[in-house]
Amino acid sequence: MKKLAAILIGLIVVLTGISLAPQFLIDQNRLRQSVKEVFQRQTGLELKMGETSFQLLPWPSFQATNVVLTRPGCTPFVAARSVHADMSLLAILNREISFQQFTVKGAGIMLHRASEKDCSTWLPMISQDKGAVVLPGHDGRVSPRWKVSFGGLHLTNAELSWQDDLSDGHVPAGGHLHIDSLDLAGMRSASPWVDLQGTHDHTPFTLRGRVGPLNRLVSAKAEQKDPWAFSLGMTLGEGEHQDHATLDGVMRDAHHLQGVNFTLSGRWSSLQGMRHLFPHALPADLGQLEGTIRFHSDDEVRSTAAATNGADMALTDALLHVPGRLVPDQIHVHLGSINLPAGVWHIAAPLQLSDIQIDADSAQAPLVLQGQAAWGRYAWLFHGEAESLQQARVAAFSREPASVGLKVNVQGQDRTLSSLFNRNDAAKTDARQDHVSFDLQGQVGPQGSTLSLSGQAALLQLPDIRGLSGLLVHDGHVQGQLVIGPVKDAGVSSLSVQDVEFESQEIGGTVSAELPVQPEAGLTAKLHLTHVDGDRFTYAPIMTPTETTSPADINQSEDKSQVAQKPEITPANGKTPTGLLTQWFGGMATRPSDIDVMADRLNVAGIAYQGLHLHLLGLEGRLSLSVLEGSVQDVPLSGEIVLDGSQDPVRMGMKASPFILPAGWVQSLLGQDMMFEGPVQLDGAIGTEGAQSAALWQGLAGKMGLSLVDGRVHRDVLAPLAGPGASLLKLGSGTMGLRCLAGTVRFDHGQAHFDDMALEVKHLSVIGQGTMKLDDMSYTLQLVPHVTLVGADFSTPLVLSGQKDTFHIGAQGKDQAMLNTANFGNDACAYAVQQARAGRKGLALPARDEGSTSKAGNLLRALGLGGN
Repeated sequence: MKKLAAILIGLIVVLTGISLAPQFLIDQNRLRQSVKEVFQRQTGLELKMGETSFQLLPWPSFQATNVVLTRPGCTPFVAARSVHADMSLLAILNREISFQQFTVKGAGIMLHRASEKDCSTWLPMISQDKGAVVLPGHDGRVSPRWKVSFGGLHLTNAELSWQDDLSDGHVPAGGHLHIDSLDLAGMRSASPWVDLQGTHDHTPFTLRGRVGPLNRLVSAKAEQKDPWAFSLGMTLGEGEHQDHATLDGVMRDAHHLQGVNFTLSGRWSSLQGMRHLFPHALPADLGQLEGTIRFHSDDEVRSTAAATNGADMALTDALLHVPGRLVPDQIHVHLGSINLPAGVWHIAAPLQLSDIQIDADSAQAPLVLQGQAAWGRYAWLFHGEAESLQQARVAAFSREPASVGLKVNVQGQDRTLSSLFNRNDAAKTDARQDHVSFDLQGQVGPQGSTLSLSGQAALLQLPDIRGLSGLLVHDGHVQGQLVIGPVKDAGVSSLSVQDVEFESQEIGGTVSAELPVQPEAGLTAKLHLTHVDGDRFTYAPIMTPTETTSPADINQSEDKSQVAQKPEITPANGKTPTGLLTQWFGGMATRPSDIDVMADRLNVAGIAYQGLHLHLLGLEGRLSLSVLEGSVQDVPLSGEIVLDGSQDPVRMGMKASPFILPAGWVQSLLGQDMMFEGPVQLDGAIGTEGAQSAALWQGLAGKMGLSLVDGRVHRDVLAPLAGPGASLLKLGSGTMGLRCLAGTVRFDHGQAHFDDMALEVKHLSVIGQGTMKLDDMSYTLQLVPHVTLVGADFSTPLVLSGQKDTFHIGAQGKDQAMLNTANFGNDACAYAVQQARAGRKGLALPARDEGSTSKAGNLLRALGLGGN
């Protein structure tokens, strides 16, 4: 027993001595420095460690604190509080470091693809083909490379972040997540186990499953004999709303990521987290994604990438090329919603897609896309079908010329009824649609596309387009062709519509146009209108989702919709001339344009145009609109408007011989409220120049005659014109018949001089002259009103002065030049109209209503009775 006890005591002493020997017999600092040098020679990376310790019993192990890994001259990409590793003693004797368990705590890992390649840390995995290279040490001697292998890896409480400076975005793409634990078990086995748990934006996630042998994945020398299988399950979130996905597949060559076949299936209630990780790939909000997709890899694409990057790319670089090589074989996906904000993909209004179904049973089967869309106030059902999934993929992504047959049907959904019962519903709409359907059919491809367009609508409300928002079209039909040019680096090279025929109660005709899609492209169009009936055009009231509308508000909205929008004429604040025109006309001021418009019949605001021919030409900052043909009744139209911003200052000119326009348009252009209705004839020529809007007003020069016959006048305008005689007339509200409003305007040095003015309505006639300052729009008018009452005329010369909505009526001073009333003769209207038209033909002046010889009848008319 004594011998046995002595042997046991001796064995304990020996083992204790062996375990303590490294602490006393091995120079820890020297060993730590040697490990750093060997590590840098074999990997090119710098390794820094704080305190280290080695032990041999009960088994060899290594422990270090404050471990930092970096590339020379760059910021660290791995920093860990502590590292503990258990090693195999027998492996060490064979110059192999075999870690049984490798544990890292509190690590921070940064994956960074930098613009300077020397500092990129897109994982420091290098090609194993280079593993045979042995680098010399500091003493010039060559040391053989040690083999390193892992049995298991355990990572706890780690932060993983990534940044890509070479992304397509203007700012580097990146993100981060927290790893609670990562366990890789059986790393030397044929089927290692992966267990990852972590959080992203306070949302927990897991990744669990098995993969093939890791040596075949990281080593270029490993034999790629049997398929490399993998099966992984992922979850995101917790509880009953937890998202999940599975990834099952195989690879023929794991190291080169070739021969990939896998199936991805699962359900995701929201992809907002994915959008945070990949903001450039997913610019929209996606929700409720579920389904199955089967892929295989196109290895020819991989071969091209390998030729560019060398015979054997690093594994992490090869991973970047995998998405571009994947080819779908089968798709069955349902997407609950896609929300695109205004501005994304050139969409003017927010676009919401919902209940989207994408299906293709095989690569040769048709690819079907269907769902619902809400754009602004409108709702649509859409159904699209490509000839086959394979052809759709080739046409979309292949560099070779290819196209795919495509059929698309879009049907409008009438949501008006639901809006009536859901006034406070955020999804309500006032869009009016009835039996709306559009079809596109043809060939689509990157080398060019041709699609046939057809559509019909019993009732269609046009979308939010400037000047047309809310416009209703009844019994509409359209058909024609849409031609899209080749897709280049800058996008679609050209876009045109050809022989498009359209017909409705309101408008009909044909159009062919080359639409501008590139910055330097111009607009070329030929438009032939067979008929336009402006009196039939109606506008639906437009409401935002949160407002409530009364019938009075609706009527007011309809009235405003039918009035031409008043242009804002504000100073340009020193902008360049082209910038001033751009402020008024948008892109048309800078793009070349050639638009030819013909209208057989055009009815606008009660004016009937026949055979109208207009030509709009724009080139290098110069716009011109010419009236080549046309007539109103039997009055031929002719003239031109020119805006030249090609040089400083801007030049503008108008020649009318004559123009006939609705009075509402003229008053809107002049910035005035609606006072007169009817056809206004313009005869004459004016011009101006200036660098700002105010200077253009001040620079007006020339003479223009204006004449309006057989129109209407608002009664509240007559009171200041009639002067004291207004008390003899019944004015009230509304409008009344206007026999004439005519005169000439001469612009000179910032002033407008009015001559030969005449107005006649019922028993009131006014003649006069005056001036207006164009800077503040103040005016002074000398007027002589005549009121006819029971066969007698009442006339009192007066002076009307004012500015904007304020005015003052006063008697004419003795020192003021008297108006020469003799020039007007017995019929002031006839004289003023003749002077305004400068001898040109015009619309016929109605005969004066001389009235009945009955004094009683005259008295009734004088009192405002007996018709308008």
